[in-house]
Amino acid sequence: MNPAPPAELAEALATDPKAQSLFQALPPSHQREYSLWISEAKRPATRHERAAKAIAMILAKAST
Repeated sequence: MNPAPPAELAEALATDPKAQSLFQALPPSHQREYSLWISEAKRPATRHERAAKAIAMILAKAST
């Protein structure tokens, strides 16, 4: 079982139901990679920026 995503990612996913369902459909290893990439950032602003980028990347991959 995967740990919960970082708060910034959870907040971003909560605002976009499509992205949330796509994220949940990802393999656990991919979910972990997104979560790790966001949580590695030291500054809160960077974590929020990365969460927004993650949502955009998830949606872009789904549209291809």
